[in-house]
Amino acid sequence: MEPQRIGVWSERGDLIEVLRETCPSMHFVMEGDERRTARIAIVDAGAERPSVKSVVRIFLCAEEPVPDGRRSGELHVARDAFLRNPAEYLGFAGDLAFAVVHAAKLEHESVYLKHIHELMTMTDAEAVSERITSTVLDFLGLPHGTLFLHDPRLERYVVSYSNDPGYRETGEFLPGIRPDVLQQALASSQLFAVSRDADGSGIMVMPLQVREDLIGVIRVPLHASDTFDDDAASNVTSYLTAVAQVLSNIYQLTRSRDLAMRDDLTKAYNRRFFDISLDEEMERSRRYGTIFSIIFLDLDDLKLVNNLYGHLSGSRTLQEVAKRILSAVRGIDKVVRFGGDEFCIILPQTDPEQAIAVANRVARSMGASPLRLDANVEVSITASFGIATYPTHAITKEGLIRQADAAMYRVKSTTKNSVGIATVEDATRPVH
Repeated sequence: MEPQRIGVWSERGDLIEVLRETCPSMHFVMEGDERRTARIAIVDAGAERPSVKSVVRIFLCAEEPVPDGRRSGELHVARDAFLRNPAEYLGFAGDLAFAVVHAAKLEHESVYLKHIHELMTMTDAEAVSERITSTVLDFLGLPHGTLFLHDPRLERYVVSYSNDPGYRETGEFLPGIRPDVLQQALASSQLFAVSRDADGSGIMVMPLQVREDLIGVIRVPLHASDTFDDDAASNVTSYLTAVAQVLSNIYQLTRSRDLAMRDDLTKAYNRRFFDISLDEEMERSRRYGTIFSIIFLDLDDLKLVNNLYGHLSGSRTLQEVAKRILSAVRGIDKVVRFGGDEFCIILPQTDPEQAIAVANRVARSMGASPLRLDANVEVSITASFGIATYPTHAITKEGLIRQADAAMYRVKSTTKNSVGIATVEDATRPVH
């Protein structure tokens, strides 16, 4: 930003016209959006201090000014002396305003560098997402937001972090964000777009892009009364530019580690991941006093598929089932191939009733249509489900697994194709 492009404002239009003639290199503003961003204000002494966000204010006095009453960033000068040589005073004010603006920019950049350094030391994708989202919300002065990251396994964007109580998982490619609003944000030099409805509510959309790759999107809900100024928007733009590459690097590293935790056949998580993730979820629940649930599900009569069509078809069945399970759960839920034809779903912040709804949704997804294994083979498959909730049904990892497994086994040995809930009596039943 050059000093001469720093806006100069005065409520006196006649004075602005005079100054435009004598100082053609300066940038004078009177009305509109530019008025809010004027960094130099010219004010008659005795008038109220302007509401514009000026960093230098020139007060014109009828006589020689006295130092009493002068505040930081103010220049008091006799009106006649100012009008004799306005370019000198405005040039000095412009230099001062430029120095202040530049210092503020350097201060923000140092904050960004500190954040980048901290982010580079973090390896947990959820923690990185939370830090980035929280920082953006702090800049805007808004309370809630959601960060989506692209999941190539699901070929859509999933929640990496959210503190928005109004957010709902829909399974859409980019939930709650219209394509035209996203395109507007991608085309904007500010790296965001705002869309409001007739009642004033709406959303703010901020893409996180590295070169041509859209790795993530931040969605911030807006109430009719929510506003943010140009400085906040500028800070968000600078911050997102600074952290996008870092997020991309961490995202790629996390994905590489993620692959090591995946089952080769189904691409669901493996048993090693299950043990680690369950420990983390129990620790999080103990720390914050929350609950979570797990669902065990065992495919009904997969052996018949193997016998009729061969083990290759059985493997294809497992792959197709895993896809349908993944499509029916939230981005924050963890789908694990526990072993053989048994899967487990870890559901953070989910009570038993909500877990039942998830299990039924998975069951509907599995039974919505036959699984096409090849051009000539279609099979239908169901599953038996068992649910246990921490700490309702158990307070240890082993106990929770035992409870869910026992509930599933009870369904498996009776009706099949149904959902069972852990009971107190299941706590002593051995895992089969």
